Amino acid sequence: MRSYLFAAAVMSLFATPALAQSGNVETRTGTIRAQVVRPLVLSHWSGFALRFGRFTAGTTPGTVVITASGGATATGGTTFVSGSTTATDRLIARGEPNRLISITTGPGSVSNGSATMSFTTVPSLPAGFIPAAGAGFFTVGGTLSVPSGQAPGNYTGTYPVTVSYN
Repeated sequence: MRSYLFAAAVMSLFATPALAQSGNVETRTGTIRAQVVRPLVLSHWSGFALRFGRFTAGTTPGTVVITASGGATATGGTTFVSGSTTATDRLIARGEPNRLISITTGPGSVSNGSATMSFTTVPSLPAGFIPAAGAGFFTVGGTLSVPSGQAPGNYTGTYPVTVSYN
């Protein structure tokens, strides 16, 4: 029995202070906040489309440019015909009022079923705030590349539009 007491006494000399608990302990609470905002909803304004108008394709390549503010020009071998109507596209972004969003549009192509032409697009605003009413619109212009001798016909196509909160 003495050997056990002696062993316990020797072991107590090597006890580590790390196992002892400090008498100075304090606990506090943290603060957490979260805000859920309205999801962004993008819709196409009824009746609007990016319209490159009516034009002729000459013996040299050309372009038809519709600015995001509505201006229209034909360059190179491309010439507008009398009575041609051009227009920007118009979309509506709905979301959390006074939140900053970014707007991106992508390229695409138009086809008449057998021939195609490529185009690029540009939004009127690359970024903007959702108005206080919760909805705002923007326009989209673009540049259509017209190869020389492009086949006549009615061409249609689509392009991607993305809005995101910044």
